Amino acid sequence: MKKSKAEKAAPKAPATIKRFIYYRDAVDAVKRLRIAADGTQYVVRFSRGQRVEHLVLIFSFTILAITGLSQSFYTNLFGNLILTLLGGIESTRQVHHVAAFVFGIQSLYHVAVFIDEAFVHRRISKMFPAWSDITDAIQMIKFNLGLALHHPRFDRYNFEEKAEYWALVWGTIAMGATGLIQWFPAQLTEILPAGWIIPVGRALHRWEAILAVLAILTWHFYHSVIKTLNLSIFNGNMSIEQMEEDHPLELAYLQAAAAAINNKLWPVEIEIPLGHFPEEETTMADETPMEKNVEGSAQ
Repeated sequence: MKKSKAEKAAPKAPATIKRFIYYRDAVDAVKRLRIAADGTQYVVRFSRGQRVEHLVLIFSFTILAITGLSQSFYTNLFGNLILTLLGGIESTRQVHHVAAFVFGIQSLYHVAVFIDEAFVHRRISKMFPAWSDITDAIQMIKFNLGLALHHPRFDRYNFEEKAEYWALVWGTIAMGATGLIQWFPAQLTEILPAGWIIPVGRALHRWEAILAVLAILTWHFYHSVIKTLNLSIFNGNMSIEQMEEDHPLELAYLQAAAAAINNKLWPVEIEIPLGHFPEEETTMADETPMEKNVEGSAQ
């Protein structure tokens, strides 16, 4: 039986995902959705502890980069100037070690918080890679090439932020291991082959440091400051408008979870609208007026 024109023209309901939440999740959502004194709405995106942790990371990483690269490029004008200001290579090395110790303690604290959240509070970090990261990356490429009507709708972290995070994790492990080799060469060469472990460790440490600094100065700085001035990691807050643009799925979850606060039975199932229509065309050439209106309302 053929469908009538009215049935064909009827708009499709946007796709949704269902999720069970507990009372603590609803309470957390209510606490994170705020209204300022002037009436503007915003979301608490990062806690005070997370912001302090990020500041410690910035401080220790910057000191490590300056003191480390100045030792590697001591014949360079900038490197020689840093060594002179810090009183020579030995004192620069001591500053580098102190910064490395602070960085290591901060990293261990981060792991401890992760374990506490996962095994005590039963909250799995959103930083773990998911299949949606691949589909989001493909969708973003299509959108940038003009082959899709909309960019991906991200949850708490997008695929670029996850890539940066896990690059930091890998860099921390690599820099920590190769740094210890140079810090305690006599002790480590008693159990490791001395002929190649020290020169290989020194080379890896140097090039990983250069790669990390370039990544921060280009990729991270561009996405956090130039592309969009995002200060949420410093003040903890993000406006509703910016949440709708950058993290609409997280915002939709918070609103749905907060709306369920008065339920009597827990856990409760909530529906989170994905915002994309299941039969929406993916090419700009086939875009219809109805799809334009839908896309405009989803922004």
